[in-house]
Amino acid sequence: MTHLALIGPPHLTTRRIAGLRGVYRIGRGAQDGVAVSFDPGDERRRQNLLAWFERGAEPGATLLVDDWKHCSATDPGLAEAVRWIAAASWNVRVIITARSVDELPERVPLRVEVLDFLALHGMTRFTKALAWKGRWWKVPVGVDAAGAPVVAELTHFADGKWRTGSHLSVPRAEAFRSLVLALMCTHSPKLFQAVFVDARDSGIFDGLDQAPHVIAHHRNADLAEVVAELEAEVERRLEIVGNTWTVFDHRGFDQVLPQLLVCVSGFDDLSAFTAVAEEVGKSGVQLLFDRPSNVTDVLVEDCEAPANLDEMAGRLPALMLQDEPAPDFFSLHDMPNTHVWRPRPVKLQYRVAVGVDEYGQKIEIDLKSTHLQDGMGPHGEIVAPDGQRAEGVRALVLGLMARHSPEELQIVFLGTEVFAGLDGAPHVRHGLVDLLADHEQRVRTLADHRSRTIWDHRAAGLAMPELLVCVDEPRPEHLAALQTLSREGRTYGQHLLLCGTTPVRLPDVQTSYRLEWDNGWTRRIGRSVENVVLPTDLNDRAWSLPVAMS
Repeated sequence: MTHLALIGPPHLTTRRIAGLRGVYRIGRGAQDGVAVSFDPGDERRRQNLLAWFERGAEPGATLLVDDWKHCSATDPGLAEAVRWIAAASWNVRVIITARSVDELPERVPLRVEVLDFLALHGMTRFTKALAWKGRWWKVPVGVDAAGAPVVAELTHFADGKWRTGSHLSVPRAEAFRSLVLALMCTHSPKLFQAVFVDARDSGIFDGLDQAPHVIAHHRNADLAEVVAELEAEVERRLEIVGNTWTVFDHRGFDQVLPQLLVCVSGFDDLSAFTAVAEEVGKSGVQLLFDRPSNVTDVLVEDCEAPANLDEMAGRLPALMLQDEPAPDFFSLHDMPNTHVWRPRPVKLQYRVAVGVDEYGQKIEIDLKSTHLQDGMGPHGEIVAPDGQRAEGVRALVLGLMARHSPEELQIVFLGTEVFAGLDGAPHVRHGLVDLLADHEQRVRTLADHRSRTIWDHRAAGLAMPELLVCVDEPRPEHLAALQTLSREGRTYGQHLLLCGTTPVRLPDVQTSYRLEWDNGWTRRIGRSVENVVLPTDLNDRAWSLPVAMS
């Protein structure tokens, strides 16, 4: 008898099992249609049931382990017992249910049926904030005959060093649709866009074309016209990327240029796309064909797509178009209802989310220098009217305080009510602070320890906090200190945050990022402009959290 693994939520796995006779279940709660059901925590009855199946049970009986992750956690010996039953008892069947493929036990001969598209991707439900976090490397498409996930590799290393995009062939129609929907479900339109090219208006893109990722859908397409449009798009992208090695490195400088997947169906001769394919490394334009071709690098093997693929293709794009509520402060920072001061990797230090974009994805600001630690700083601005400026300051500064202890970050406020509430935190240096004297002290300390930068100083095991100097409407008496910190602050861990109603125009003072209000907040870094929705409860947190920190 065939042993099964059913991947999906309970309502789908229950429906799939309905009608089977002689089912003996280990699982939580009750389930209609089974002969007997034992709770995983009932050790005596569970062990008696397993022993009965090990002896052969009755011909045609089915052992159902419902929710393998929970049941195996309750009984560490369950996997070994199920392996024995599946291997030695020829006249009984084993069925295991799970929420994802990676939960299944090893070395058990199971035919895997993926009943739910989201389960294939490790999701129980779709929300943009949770789902659109994919990386452009590998995407599950379905499962093969042995039940192993079939993964489409979207990138490869062309010369062993530089990552570049792959062109793919997926002959099976269901797998073709599964791959496209998978990319839509795991990547926001800022990271992935699609062009659909259908030679005969076959309907292969039905449902998928409603997603916000789709910028064009060519039905009964004229091949020459489509290729000409794509070649023009490639040229436009090459001009944007410029001298950057690849489109992936280009994103490292916060210049977001989405991958463009050109999905082509129904054409016999695909050689016309050769010119489009050549510049994939820099343009980010990749090809997905419904048949093998000399143009493509990767052939996705035959596989079984999730059973509810068509249903999800009709439902998920509509969810992608719906607005989702902005997070509160603690949800944005993935922390409990208090601050979290703990060591973090260098890449994450002094990097903090200030809000989310229109797709629910975090928008961050990194105080670290682009030259020293691949950051966005060292200096920035907050530009907004008097009634809005405090909100932007709170989003950035309160987030930094919540993530960094006073031993890691100290703050100086030069201004008035814009910083109200925040000045109660233990990070804040009160009284008259001589910024030039602080700078000279840092220079001497690093020189005495022969450290080239503050990061070298810390790497040697020596402590020195970063200093964030927040100035609202800079005045002439601040100019000398601001100029010194602007020139040398990145070396000695001193950062400027200049706040005002207009962008800063001070001689020899340069900033590299900006939070700006213009009928909504935006983050600007070079040519990159991102819309930002700030947390909903900033005003409350700005007054309560600093006190809690103290």
